[in-house]
Amino acid sequence: MALTDTAPPPQAQPAPRKPLSPAWLTLPGLCFLVFVLLLPVGWLMALSLKPSMPGAFTMEGDWTIANYLRFFSQPFYYSTLIKTLWVSALTTGITAVLGYALALIIWTASPAKRGWVVLIVLSPLLVSIVARTYGWMIMLGDRGILNQALLGLGLIEEPIQIMYTAGAVIIGLVHVFVPFMALCVLTSLEKIDPKVPEAAMTFGASRWAVLRRILLPLTVPGLASGLTIVFSLSISSYVTPALMGGPRSGMLTTFIYQQFAVTLDWRFGAVLVTLLLALTLLVLTSILALAARMTAKWSK
Repeated sequence: MALTDTAPPPQAQPAPRKPLSPAWLTLPGLCFLVFVLLLPVGWLMALSLKPSMPGAFTMEGDWTIANYLRFFSQPFYYSTLIKTLWVSALTTGITAVLGYALALIIWTASPAKRGWVVLIVLSPLLVSIVARTYGWMIMLGDRGILNQALLGLGLIEEPIQIMYTAGAVIIGLVHVFVPFMALCVLTSLEKIDPKVPEAAMTFGASRWAVLRRILLPLTVPGLASGLTIVFSLSISSYVTPALMGGPRSGMLTTFIYQQFAVTLDWRFGAVLVTLLLALTLLVLTSILALAARMTAKWSK
């Protein structure tokens, strides 16, 4: 009787693992965002619904909207919010014009000069914001370089009050945020073929027409990014308004600092933080919605 070899029974292959969903990769970032941003902001928003009590920063007490009624019932408080809004909006508008012009200069510069122009635009970022602010204080003070030059030329008889005004705050903020706007716009300009505006000018379009009908529509995404960054940073700035605007700068950020650090009214300070955050989100949402509407026809 012959012996026959028998093959071992085939082993069951393990089921292939399903690939990990890309959504899981965002989990560490989401956890960091929750603990670093959402929880503190949520705690402040909840604290704003507690009755005002200097020195109290816990959740003791009944829920109330008395702090919000106090804010909107006194003209000083909501006028501060309005002033903060228009100073930030004007800063953003001026920064958009200057930043767009700088981005165009960089974009049209020759490769040999582009690196130097970018370095000049970014050079203010290499200096501390405090140092830059004090530099402007030396320039714009009553005995500063600007007033001394105007007095020496006989153009004015008395020093001009520039420091500790809204104008001084706007000058300081514009100087800080112009590089951010220029870089955002330059990112969109780099995606445009330089031959496109050249072709338009060949067919008789003026420089203004090329800017208005070609470059501006194509750079809406970069311009919107710059607007959102500059507005959110300017409306929440503290150092420049505090130094160049003084204790009476009328900016909400300096008022928030006074509530938390001077009067120790954390609960009313939380109201100011909540309103400032709500105003910022409203403006940024409007900017992004307008930009999305302007670029919607590109996907058609």
